[in-house]
Amino acid sequence: MTTPRDAAFRVAVLDVLAKRVSAALTEARKEAEPVFAAARVEGNKQIEVALPSGTQVGTVSIKASDDTVNVNEADVLAWVLDNAPGEVEPVISSSALDQPDVVAYIRRFYPELASKRVRPAYRSKLLGQLNDDGELVDEATGEVVKLADTVKSGPSGAFVLTFEKAKNGKPAGRDRIAEAWQSGEVDIRDLILPALEAGEQ
Repeated sequence: MTTPRDAAFRVAVLDVLAKRVSAALTEARKEAEPVFAAARVEGNKQIEVALPSGTQVGTVSIKASDDTVNVNEADVLAWVLDNAPGEVEPVISSSALDQPDVVAYIRRFYPELASKRVRPAYRSKLLGQLNDDGELVDEATGEVVKLADTVKSGPSGAFVLTFEKAKNGKPAGRDRIAEAWQSGEVDIRDLILPALEAGEQ
């Protein structure tokens, strides 16, 4: 019969094991990202996760690069004021909320708290028309206006791991991995022992 002391010891040992394996997983994911980034640059969007036998148990999907678009809000506002002034609305600074007056009076009594902005829906529509160089091309006049800069960056290596689902009577990917180490097809000692020896991070 399990004693309270035995139960406490079991929980403590498994807690240490779980934390060290979790830390090892975090480190393994971090080390995998530059490898996956290089694979994505070479055109690989997905990588099959397979057991030594070749049985697929999952898929790593590598995320594409995240381009950063830096919108020049002052240029956007100036363009809209010139070309679609009805899409500009007054904006009250959040500090106006400390005033006891009604918002309608703020523009009259506290003009320094008021500013202008492009209506969000129109701004989204306008930015959706920018070309890859952050330029807006006026179809009527052919005028080109630079409204944003796009900072291109390579893939970070960020990824999503998905396991095969159980189907056609075959077990799910996670279960196949467990079966593989239980059968000896996969030796997890090379993965687990370094995690145990590394100590809790």
